Amino acid sequence: MRRPSFRERMAVMSARILDRVGDRATLEDGTAIMGTFDNPFLDPQFGGKSGGKGPGLATQVDAAELGEPRFSVLADVAQRLPEGKALTIELPPAEGGGRYTVVRHEPTGDGMVALVLEQEHARTADIF
Repeated sequence: MRRPSFRERMAVMSARILDRVGDRATLEDGTAIMGTFDNPFLDPQFGGKSGGKGPGLATQVDAAELGEPRFSVLADVAQRLPEGKALTIELPPAEGGGRYTVVRHEPTGDGMVALVLEQEHARTADIF
């Protein structure tokens, strides 16, 4: 009998964790997926005071690397989300929730893929 690989075991464990504590996103067809949402501009420590314990996060990282929101999902889930696919992060707007488009995939090396997102804006035609 074949034993599951380390990567297969980690995928099962990660899926269980995401089901319990992950952030929910909804695809255009109504399918719910679980992952972890990260929007660096909403991070309370980004550019914040470090309490005298050294420089704050804003002085330690390249802001260009962190400038895009990300939704990390299991690799098999990421295969269903090609570039240009829309999804809605089911969080309050103050926490970054809203409609996004997948810009690119960035494998993280641990069986997860970070979907780099771009926020969809409803009002752009009347700005120009």
